[in-house]
Amino acid sequence: MLDTIINLSRRNKKLVMLFVDSVLLLAVILLSFSLRLGNFYLPEGVLVYWVVYGAPIVAIPIFVRFGLYRAVIRYIGFKELWAIVQAVSLYALVLGVIGYRVADWYMTDVDSVVSSVILINWLLSIIAIGGSRMIGRWLLSETANRKNTTERTNVVIYGAGSAGRQLSNALTHSNEYMTVAFI
Repeated sequence: MLDTIINLSRRNKKLVMLFVDSVLLLAVILLSFSLRLGNFYLPEGVLVYWVVYGAPIVAIPIFVRFGLYRAVIRYIGFKELWAIVQAVSLYALVLGVIGYRVADWYMTDVDSVVSSVILINWLLSIIAIGGSRMIGRWLLSETANRKNTTERTNVVIYGAGSAGRQLSNALTHSNEYMTVAFI
């Protein structure tokens, strides 16, 4: 299955990421409400229903604007993780404002629920979106390493100082050579 995803076109991989993010965001917001209320939560009422199930509609344009679907998952780094934190923070803020407006429309006293759900949603969204990228990176690197292990030439590095470590780091990212020992 992983090979099927790897062989997809770039556009289809982005669509898979969009779908995964949408499902994760729905699960996270329902989990946020459930954690806050102490029991399993399903939205009641049309406006709350649209706030909960509209979370991906709010988040996806923000994520696109922050470039979360441009980065190649295999090479994601701290810069992209920082972009995830920024994008999720803006998403949580916008969704929180929408949640407060819905509470005003319903004229209910759910300010304490909404404010804590915003924080829980923010934290869980960072973990879910960032974690999904890290899991994807790990899976893709493991698949690439498994495929290339038999095709790579074994290398023994003479010198275990800083130059040897730098060479080892460079060879780690190479598809042609695999470091097997230091002398």
